[in-house]
Order: sequence, then C-alpha cells, then structure tokens
Amino acid sequence: MSLDKGRILITGATGFVGSHLVPRLVQDGYRIVTFGRSHDVDPAYAALTVEHVRGDVTDPRSLDAALQLPGGKFDCIFHMAGLVSYKKKDLARQININVDGTRNVLEAALKANVRRVVHTSSIAAIGIPGLVRDDKMSRRVAYDESAFKIGDEDFAYNLSGLGLTYCDTKYAAERVVVEMSDRVECVMLNPGIIFGERDTHHHHHSIFKALSRGYWKAVPRGGIPFSDILDVVDAHVAAIDRGLPGQRHNLVSANLTFMEAAAIFASIYHCPLPSTTLGPGIIALVGEFCEIAASLGFPFGLSRQTAFLSNYKIFFSSERAKKQLGFRPTNFAETVRRTAPYYLGTGTRQ
Repeated sequence: MSLDKGRILITGATGFVGSHLVPRLVQDGYRIVTFGRSHDVDPAYAALTVEHVRGDVTDPRSLDAALQLPGGKFDCIFHMAGLVSYKKKDLARQININVDGTRNVLEAALKANVRRVVHTSSIAAIGIPGLVRDDKMSRRVAYDESAFKIGDEDFAYNLSGLGLTYCDTKYAAERVVVEMSDRVECVMLNPGIIFGERDTHHHHHSIFKALSRGYWKAVPRGGIPFSDILDVVDAHVAAIDRGLPGQRHNLVSANLTFMEAAAIFASIYHCPLPSTTLGPGIIALVGEFCEIAASLGFPFGLSRQTAFLSNYKIFFSSERAKKQLGFRPTNFAETVRRTAPYYLGTGTRQ
C-alpha cells in the first residue's frame, strides 16, 4: 500500500542518518515533521519545507501531542533517536532513551493509528557469531574460529552479562518491538558502522587521517560490518512500504577485518599498511588507557567495551534486506573513494 507521499514524523532527525534522510524524503515529496528537544527546526534544514515539534522520546505526553498536530494524521514514524555510548556510566540514560523511548514511540503510534514505524536499530543488537559462552551470565568467553560463520537476522543474541551497555539496550529495544508487533507494524533496520559525508564521529575522522599518514602500525584481529550512508538511507526510504514487520533487516555493505579494510584504503591512497594485528590482552590494555584518558577530557573513541568487541569478526548477511527492501550494497572501495575526501578534509576524490 502506497503512502501517496504522506506525512512522516522523525525522531533523532539531526543525527548522522537523519542529516541524509530528511532532505531525501522532502525531495521525494513527503511532508516531514522533526521531533526533538530543540525549539526550532535544525539550521541544516532551514532551506527545506520541514516542520518541527519540541519533545523528548522519554516523555510520552510530548509524543502524543506531536502526533495530534494539525495537518492530518501521520502515516509513518522513523524512530532514530538513541544514545550511542560504550561507557558504563551512560547505562541508565541508555535504558531511558533506547529502551523506554522505543516503547513510548510505539505506544504513541498505536494510539494515533500510525500505519508503520521504522525503527533504526543496529548490528550491535544481534551478537557475535563464533563467540562461545560458559553460560548466559558468565563473563568467561572464548572464540571458536573454526565454528565461525556469517550470521543472519535470526541470530540469537549472545552478549548478555558482558557489560556491553549499548548492545544490551539496543537488543532490549528490539524485544520491545517484538513484544508489540501484534499491535504496531514496525520494521527494524540494522546498519553496521556507517561511513559517509556529514559523519560527525570524531574517531572516524581520526582513523582516516591516521591511516593516510601511516600512523597505524597495528590493528585489532577482528572485523566489523561497514555500511555506506547512501545504502542505509535507500533502505530507510524503501522501508516506508516494504520490509517484514517485527523483523530485523541487516544493512551491511561490507564485512571486513580491520586489516582488510586498511588494505583497501592503503591501495587507494598509496599509504603504508599496518604490519601486524594485536591480541586481546594488548587491546584490553589500550581500551583501559583510552577510557581513562577520555574521562580526563582527551577525545579517544576506544573504550573497554569497544576494545572487547574489536577482537571478533562481527559479520552479518544482508540477504533479507536485499530481498525485502531491494538493498544493494556499495563496494567498500567505492565508499572509501567517495567519502575519504570528506574525512580527510581534502575535497579531492581518488
């Protein structure tokens, strides 16, 4: 069923994905209302025909009020608001925003008879293929390389009890979606680590610059799912009408080890390749150091949690998204060629 270019409410519209999605939806003819804590439309959208309503996903009354704005009913909600943090001190806020906020959005959508909610989740909510646990609550883990295989959307979450706060709260938010799936039509989208223009993550910029200057001599042994921002936005637009309610749809453009990703960058920019990989013990020490340094005001992106995750190949298939959303992954080399000038500040595409 087509929305006929209907009305859409967007939480988290000023984030990385929103900065690309909002202009795209306006261009496509949708009537957009952004929802957030600011008083006015974000300056980045000043030239667009976009409404804004002040509110907070942790405040159910503000969500109810937003969905009763004059101008007709809302056909769809993009729920992208969330707190991305891999630091234990942020757990209470993450539960409030990521978990309770998701429930509030779905309950408001139910009361306002919104046809569909598109929930931006994360690969972080799924788990780690190949990770072996003594039991569900034990912090003792092992990695069975021989048993490794690329996971899919039905992979059973296996990170509970490891202190991975972002992963746990994004998974808990998905459980809310599943719990309410018989009452609210909600599609879940699960991107990996997103690269693209307008990315404000400081450590992404630092990684590109360090690689280009040959500063990276070693990388963790694991790997991550990379997502091109253009692929992620295309999938969000497709999810307005397509996708399986109550189900995940992985938006992975490329599964690469850190060494493989560095090699692709080095081949394009003709810079030195890291010479070795680091074991879990060294990575853990680096994570401890970076988290302490960050608490003192230094802008390190690594933490104890991200250090732990970097030891594993967190690889997932996007077959469901390809089938249900028409997802077409961009080759990682093309992502690097297009986005590196932005991260490096050169404005020159290789």
